Amino acid sequence: MTMTDIQGWARVWPAAKIEGKPLRRGAWYRIVSAGRSKVVLEVRNTRYALPHDAVEVRRTRPDRFTVVYRPLNAPNPHEGTKKDLGRMYAVCPSSGTRIKLFGRPDELLCPVCGHRGEIAWWETG
Repeated sequence: MTMTDIQGWARVWPAAKIEGKPLRRGAWYRIVSAGRSKVVLEVRNTRYALPHDAVEVRRTRPDRFTVVYRPLNAPNPHEGTKKDLGRMYAVCPSSGTRIKLFGRPDELLCPVCGHRGEIAWWETG
């Protein structure tokens, strides 16, 4: 598979520094095109070009929930409210909804889109 053949889904690697783009940690986005050094993702009907080394690419859309660990220094606009997700939360592979985790469940049901699936504890976003 060459980079120009890629059409599928991508998410930003946890260590990638992407400034000024509305990409959410752990969320998968549709690839609309790819070149030698960049991949173009569609995010809420807007296209964003990112370096290939900043994203993880999959041919098909994943069906497992991603676990996201919020860095200690990351802003938490909902701290102390019901919307506070804490330092660790799950992201629905279908809707991108962030879901607060309690304990270590094996699977989740997305309250927004109804997707039910396994939590991929072994791969974080």
